[in-house]
Amino acid sequence: MARQEDRHGVLMHGLGRWLVYSRPRAWLGATVEIPRLLRGLSIPRAAICLDIATGIGWASWGLLRREASARIVALDYDGTILPQTRAYLRSHGAATSVVACRADAKLLPFQQDKFDLALCMYGLHHFRGYAAALREIARVLKVGGTFAMIDPIRSPGKSSTNHHGLEVVTGEELQSLLGDAGFAVLRSQVSLGRVQVVARKDTRR
Repeated sequence: MARQEDRHGVLMHGLGRWLVYSRPRAWLGATVEIPRLLRGLSIPRAAICLDIATGIGWASWGLLRREASARIVALDYDGTILPQTRAYLRSHGAATSVVACRADAKLLPFQQDKFDLALCMYGLHHFRGYAAALREIARVLKVGGTFAMIDPIRSPGKSSTNHHGLEVVTGEELQSLLGDAGFAVLRSQVSLGRVQVVARKDTRR
């Protein structure tokens, strides 16, 4: 799986990119992964939401299937994917509910306390700045707002230098990073080398 790196992140290329941005992968994410991740979560009506590292937009579509009144900003640092994102959202009747744009997750172009909910599906390990991205997500979330994520996780005894430039953390490291960024973890589950987390911006901060 070829990747292109710069100071902002690691972009996918080749077969890996094709697989990750395919319609079958999008179907699995929108119909299986997002419902499981958001199970039991209260989402306000007309919630203002942020979908970080959106890819072709399946997390946004999955969120709208759960809460049709949501309004979503879907962003990706890889601007070349955004035409495909918009086409995917149009094909699902979601174009009027989602604005797609290019942005670096470590420098989010939004005011603080703007969003009710932020999603990041398999993106954080690409950002070349895990901690910085988490701090930015916390900044733009409203106090008490929710952050839900899925990302690869590294076994505690495994080297951190063997991930082709990607920043894959351990479960303990992730818990510490979330706490430092101002999140209280509500739910965390590790399975098949990945972690699912639902956290809330700590009202004490």
